[in-house]
Amino acid sequence: MIDSLKKDIRLYYAFCFFIGFYVANGTAVLFAQKLGLAYSQIFTLTGVYMLMFILFEVPTGAFADLMGRKKTIILGCIMLAVAAIASGASNNFWQLFASYFLWACGFSLISGASEALLYDRVADEQMFGQIIGKAGFYAILGTALAGIVGPYLFNLNFRWAYFGSSLTFGLAALAVSFFHEAHFEAKGFTIRNHLEQIKAGVKIGYSNRFILWSTGILALVFAISYTFSNTYQPYLVNIGFPVAQFSFILPVMFVMQAVGGWSFGKFLKFGENKIFWLGILGIGLAVSALGVFPFKWALVIVFAYMFLEGIARPLVSTYANRYIASSHRATVISVQSMIGTMTAAVMLFLIGFLTDRIGVTHILIVLGGFVLAVGSLLLIFKPKDQ
Repeated sequence: MIDSLKKDIRLYYAFCFFIGFYVANGTAVLFAQKLGLAYSQIFTLTGVYMLMFILFEVPTGAFADLMGRKKTIILGCIMLAVAAIASGASNNFWQLFASYFLWACGFSLISGASEALLYDRVADEQMFGQIIGKAGFYAILGTALAGIVGPYLFNLNFRWAYFGSSLTFGLAALAVSFFHEAHFEAKGFTIRNHLEQIKAGVKIGYSNRFILWSTGILALVFAISYTFSNTYQPYLVNIGFPVAQFSFILPVMFVMQAVGGWSFGKFLKFGENKIFWLGILGIGLAVSALGVFPFKWALVIVFAYMFLEGIARPLVSTYANRYIASSHRATVISVQSMIGTMTAAVMLFLIGFLTDRIGVTHILIVLGGFVLAVGSLLLIFKPKDQ
């Protein structure tokens, strides 16, 4: 591997680490509760936040394919830094709601562009799979560190976790600024070019059966991940863990997810299909088990879930990128992310409504059953290469 590529891979790892080092990640729901929001309001807010991505995901992916992935990512990081400050300064539902537009725009600018930037720079599927898995490791390592710093800052002042996040997003932008983007012919941004790029990306997304199937799996993983991220905090409190102990629990959770991502390359030797079955069905069983066994020792199941999620993310990413042309990569990935976001938003609306009525533990049983049913159907109908 040539030195310039090694340098870029290290920079990509640094970028992922700082994006993962989202200090407020582990206390976002608790922050909303500090502002006086009920569960239904919190899940509704998060659901609407997911729907905001519909406004930004595909247009920002097309923007990256037209103007360059590196510039788009830097802009996204800056947007996230501003969003963190805006959320931290919020005092009510509507102010927090307004700040979420910035979050949605910032993450949308990054979501499709980051994988496209790396895939085209590496230009090797097997290497990409290994790197994206390890990149997930560093991202979650950052999240694990945030799991220590976030609750600590939250206990000092519930606004400080958000304010601290703005610094890490700025460092992520700095890391990407030194990354060498693969040869890229900017088509120039015009309304017509932008609309044509979006149209082409959407068409590819639904006309290619492999991409269409991967979109379904991605939507399922995305939905359960976001729903679980809004559920595990009150769940841990309900089974007897005080918020102060989150500083110990969250790092282990995120390290387990990181280990799953790091191990992805090694699991490939067992075959892609077997890993899909292990990841999807394992996640469904783990989530259901949390609801069935609401005791402190169920923390072990939480760790197992995080490990499986760590494997599932690079698995779906590698599969999807295999069938996408470079010229439309960021756009198609953004189309997939948008569909995943829409699915997650619908799930969050329903889960928020049901959680206020049947409780956190029972909702986990429902979630797990949903993953097992839908996941099994998708895996049975997975398309085969000709």
